[in-house]
Amino acid sequence: MIKGLVFDLDDTLSDERDYVRSGFDCVAHAAARSDAEAARLADWMWAAFESGVRGDTFDRLLAAFPDLGARLTTDDLIAAYRNHVPAIELAPGVAELLDALRTRDLRLGVLTDGPSASQSAKAAALQLDRWFDPIVLTDTLGPGFAKPSPDGFALISRRWGVPGRHLGYVADNPEKDFVGPRQLGWATVRLRRPTQLRFALEPADAAFAADIELNDPAAIIGWLESSAAIGSEDQPGA
Repeated sequence: MIKGLVFDLDDTLSDERDYVRSGFDCVAHAAARSDAEAARLADWMWAAFESGVRGDTFDRLLAAFPDLGARLTTDDLIAAYRNHVPAIELAPGVAELLDALRTRDLRLGVLTDGPSASQSAKAAALQLDRWFDPIVLTDTLGPGFAKPSPDGFALISRRWGVPGRHLGYVADNPEKDFVGPRQLGWATVRLRRPTQLRFALEPADAAFAADIELNDPAAIIGWLESSAAIGSEDQPGA
């Protein structure tokens, strides 16, 4: 049965939308010369995000507000975003789940991609060290450890001394989250909630899909108690 459970961070433990909004508010106040201007900038960035803009928001912001470009660069805005202290919380039901898991004979860890400064700030804001050890930020390990690579998962397996057939990964993104741990025989769970940025995203093929999908963190307890929580023993690396 499952002896260790690892979680993704963004859109699994907390809603990524909340972090984005928090970052935009920080950038707006760092860039603006008044509260009114900060509100306009924050509203503009959020509207762009809601319309689907990704990746070049700050370039667009400077183009839309040319006076900012005289004082700030895109790199300045990116640094403010990544280094801000985020105003975020655990997603609904997650704290209750983690407290329940802590009462069991179960190891808990985190493995997350993303810039180390922002991911470390998220982990601190959410006080993840109350529940998790280790908290693996793949950005600190080198480019070969980012998902979909299995290497970060193998690192946790070795650190715990627990084989893949006894481990599980809970995450949200079928583009990259599940294929790596499945290669090592881990059980995989897609926690799928409507507030997630990739809620509607479907896996490219069966290799990228999770073993099971759940829409409520509390359902993970039932999954652990069912036969579905048994990792596949005939997978490579199991």
